[in-house]
Amino acid sequence: MTVNMIIATFAWVLLVLGFLARKKRSRHIPLMHSAIILDVGLVLYLQVTRDAVQTAMEFSLSLPEQIHILFSTLALVLYFPVLYLGWAVVRGKSGARSKHRKLALVTFVCRTLGFLFMFSMWQSPAS
Repeated sequence: MTVNMIIATFAWVLLVLGFLARKKRSRHIPLMHSAIILDVGLVLYLQVTRDAVQTAMEFSLSLPEQIHILFSTLALVLYFPVLYLGWAVVRGKSGARSKHRKLALVTFVCRTLGFLFMFSMWQSPAS
């Protein structure tokens, strides 16, 4: 497993822990913020070091690799409205909690699928 995969795994574990702690705001918020920052940071790192977006746009990767990119990208894009709605919940804005929960669940499912398909990117040391 590569260092990037280990970082992505750690970010996903933080997401899972944050999801499990969703009723305990004092744990949920820092876990989710940490996971999202780590995930976004990893994507930025991959873009700077590997031109990740350009590689994805070439459509030269295998189907499982493209599925990984699709779901990971969806999760990345959805992180921002989820964060916005989460902050609205903290501020006490009415109606935000239901929207946050629904969108966060979709985002979590997308990130989980992206995480699982990430292993299609794993190259053996001999390759």
